[in-house]
Amino acid sequence: MAPDDRAPDSAGDSPNAPPPGDSTEPESGGISRRRAVRLLGAGVGGAVVAGGGGVWGYRRSLQASAADQERVRRAEIVVAGGSVGGLTVAARLLRAVPDARITVIEPREEHHYQPGYTLVGAGIYTRGDVLWDQGELMQPGMRWIRDSVLAFEPDRNRVRLEGGDVVAYDALVVALGVVNHVDAVEGLREALETPRVAHIYDLSSGEKYWGLASGFQEGRAVFTYPPGYVKCGGAPQKITWLSEDLWRREGRRDRIEVHFHTSRPTLFPEVPRVDEAVTPLVEARGVRNHYSSVLRAVSPSDRLAIFEEQRENGETREVRQRYDLLHAMPHARTPAPLREGPLTREGIGGQLEVDRETLQHRRYPNIFGVGDCAATGAAKTAATIRKQAPVLVRNLTDFLSDRPPSARYDGASGCPLLTRYGRCMMFEFDFEGRLVNEWLYQSTRETRLWWEFKVHGLKRLYRHVMLNGYV
Repeated sequence: MAPDDRAPDSAGDSPNAPPPGDSTEPESGGISRRRAVRLLGAGVGGAVVAGGGGVWGYRRSLQASAADQERVRRAEIVVAGGSVGGLTVAARLLRAVPDARITVIEPREEHHYQPGYTLVGAGIYTRGDVLWDQGELMQPGMRWIRDSVLAFEPDRNRVRLEGGDVVAYDALVVALGVVNHVDAVEGLREALETPRVAHIYDLSSGEKYWGLASGFQEGRAVFTYPPGYVKCGGAPQKITWLSEDLWRREGRRDRIEVHFHTSRPTLFPEVPRVDEAVTPLVEARGVRNHYSSVLRAVSPSDRLAIFEEQRENGETREVRQRYDLLHAMPHARTPAPLREGPLTREGIGGQLEVDRETLQHRRYPNIFGVGDCAATGAAKTAATIRKQAPVLVRNLTDFLSDRPPSARYDGASGCPLLTRYGRCMMFEFDFEGRLVNEWLYQSTRETRLWWEFKVHGLKRLYRHVMLNGYV
């Protein structure tokens, strides 16, 4: 679906200490997976990873030619949104077209490292591990407007702000992300105010969830996955499996039922090989998966979760399940200026209408989109942004230089899928759900190596490399 610079709390300091590490043999080509990951984790200074097309590999930023830079020297480029997508693109633009004026519109004073929210809910990170000062992330040369977008006026090449100002642009990058839509489920807002309901898609609620899970002694724990597009589709499953592992490690598992209700027909329909690997693992741990099951309402006074479940014959039925702990993942939607404005269209859920390969708007060629708010059909993760950013910057530069877009995004994304404390599956996939870079990721294996990378390496890469425009 987001940090001081100190290292995150070690998983070894947790009462749920992970198992011993795995050994990893070198691959042909002279570099082992372990060595590659160490390079990545130490990548603050810039490390080169073998097989350099990977989601997390270092790559020098694209540089425009001198002639191109001259053409766009006076360009006004506005970036709407200052989270990971907006800042990554803005930093790359500073390098690609250093004489253009780059303006970032972002109201928040704090930057949230959202990939760390799952670890907050699992008791590995604390609040201080996932918050940074927004001003410290703004690169020299960026103009920062501390305001919110009120409306887009693409026919006039303007963005209207809530404070009353209007910002004109030659090119616009929309990076507004998505927000939680709690009211899509009847009674959920009220339920979240009760002691037994929380989710990890909000920092405060994630802290609440860790308190619930760590103190949960017995009863029925229910986890949900909503329909539609979601931010980091692996997160609801990660927190389910980490919670189950926590209770098992602390000797409570035999007193706790674990139910996972997903709106989808399988756990990972977008990546069949991962689905085939993961499903038997979690079923062997006694997690009861309920497929094509959508949370429609919550009755907090009765502690009831009400689901609409689709049967194989297409018929639906209502299922009422009592809970003692409920992790209810909210629906997602884009912010109002996007979903209610002229940059979307009917049938794409209020997302930005872009070509999924060029990331250019289909009706307004001087507008581009990145990350969660863009209707590309790709996973909504930081790994996706890492792959989209160089494509967007290249094509935006092409536009300003009166050339057709020359770069293409192939749908690549990645997921560090935490399956238990001390174990993680890491995989990268494309639009077609095909796994790539398997030699590096060992995509369908649970390993300690990728757990360590997720907990200790990714945040440093995000903060010091990605947000500085290097990947």
